[in-house]
Amino acid sequence: MNNLNSFEKEIKQTYRLPEANPAYFKQLEAKLQAKQPHPEVSARPAFHFARGWAYAMAAFLLIGVMVLAIGPSKVLAQIQAVFGFVPNVGLVDTSSPFRQLAEPVSDTRDGVTLDIQSAFLSADQTIITYAMSALPAEMKSARFGDPECFTPAYLILSDGSKIEAAGSSGGPTPDGSYANNIRFSDPVPANFNQATLVFPCLEGTVRGKGPEDWQFALTFKPAPENLAVYPATLIPSQAQIENPVLATVEPATQPRTETGIPVMPAMIVDGDRQEEMVVLSVVEKPDSYWVTWAYPDKSDDGIQRNGYLYEQPFNPVLYDANGRELPVPDHETQLELWEYEDSLRNQLSDQEGLLYDSTLHTFVVPKSGILYPVYARQNVYERSFPEKEEYVDVEFDGSKVQASDKPVEINREIQIGSVKFTLNAIGKNQFGGYSFLFDGTEGNVVQCQAGLVGYTTNMGGSSSFNPDDPFHFKQAEMYSQIPTGMLTVRVSQPAVLGKMISFIGSWSPEK
Repeated sequence: MNNLNSFEKEIKQTYRLPEANPAYFKQLEAKLQAKQPHPEVSARPAFHFARGWAYAMAAFLLIGVMVLAIGPSKVLAQIQAVFGFVPNVGLVDTSSPFRQLAEPVSDTRDGVTLDIQSAFLSADQTIITYAMSALPAEMKSARFGDPECFTPAYLILSDGSKIEAAGSSGGPTPDGSYANNIRFSDPVPANFNQATLVFPCLEGTVRGKGPEDWQFALTFKPAPENLAVYPATLIPSQAQIENPVLATVEPATQPRTETGIPVMPAMIVDGDRQEEMVVLSVVEKPDSYWVTWAYPDKSDDGIQRNGYLYEQPFNPVLYDANGRELPVPDHETQLELWEYEDSLRNQLSDQEGLLYDSTLHTFVVPKSGILYPVYARQNVYERSFPEKEEYVDVEFDGSKVQASDKPVEINREIQIGSVKFTLNAIGKNQFGGYSFLFDGTEGNVVQCQAGLVGYTTNMGGSSSFNPDDPFHFKQAEMYSQIPTGMLTVRVSQPAVLGKMISFIGSWSPEK
């Protein structure tokens, strides 16, 4: 979202946290502005079938593509669940009919209105969407760090069984209301067309305040038969296209090696070295393919905070076989792609989730007007932590820092093992604590750990990576009770910037 207040901007700059789904907020905002709380699916040309034909055609196309892509010996494990893509929902199992919420349900308690707007039920999952009005001030956190409600909602079926929420995405909208998608990993059995949705408490409220044990009776009905369903292929990570070969000159046509492998245009690679990006899924739409690539992320578990071994400051790029950069999708399509990626993450295996969750990206590949294969590229910087055990303690006057409107200069050289950098200054953090400002130019340092000895922080983190000025960074620490007087900051675990890697993957539609 772009409408961030100063607190949200500071959090976004200071901490590397999982991103909330921007597609959901922007899509909801557009729907509210258009006053269409229950919009029809817009993608309707060419792929409109009665539901029975939709399932059969999706299954037939998917199995055919999988046999060609990964070979007959690997198909059986994948066709146990046949997937399709449903706009505004995501990837779903198409092996049984879909259901939806029969009608919206709304209720108001303690000055809060909650609207259950929609539900989508398939053989593998249940998704419920609700909107909530702005919380009264007395229900919100008065201070940073106040305990909030994080207890997830759940469904109770008529036989008394309970289905817990597997995850949710959402947050405040521009008008101050709250919107959310709740995803339940366990499906509602086909013989149950009623359930009770229970909110033990409301997300965003202080514990013990606001409505509790709020219940909504839901009724489900069959989804429309003209629902758009596009065939989708999930490709196991062990079945990937062979690495393309790098050309030494920019080709005007599409040359091939002696083995028939397409030669990659030389201008695509601009990193210090090339590594492989793999294809995770393909969705076929009437005029394009949605192809999702990813590369294996890496992290150092011995690092206390942000131990990622790759920095991702660049946007991924898609090229055709002549090295022509293909245009990025329009705003509406990008929202759909983000929504699709969220649903794809839920279908990854545990191992694939660990490897690819934060690195996957979906491109729109036109069916005509380009030369195949297409190449996806993501440039990243390597990072390393050569000194994980050593540290340096620096003493400073916390009272002086808190009394100053500007950061207090320290200019202390830090040497941790073989790594050198400088603690330039220490300033007061606007949310209660200290910000430590570093210059890592001498040792290519882009991050470190910095915390007060003897004090437990509420939250802390490094500033976001700036590719234009990577070696000036800060570390922030916040406290409910700010320590003052003579204090000691312990500096450790410097992250050293390395070379740039071009992760590259190729793809062509099967003939």
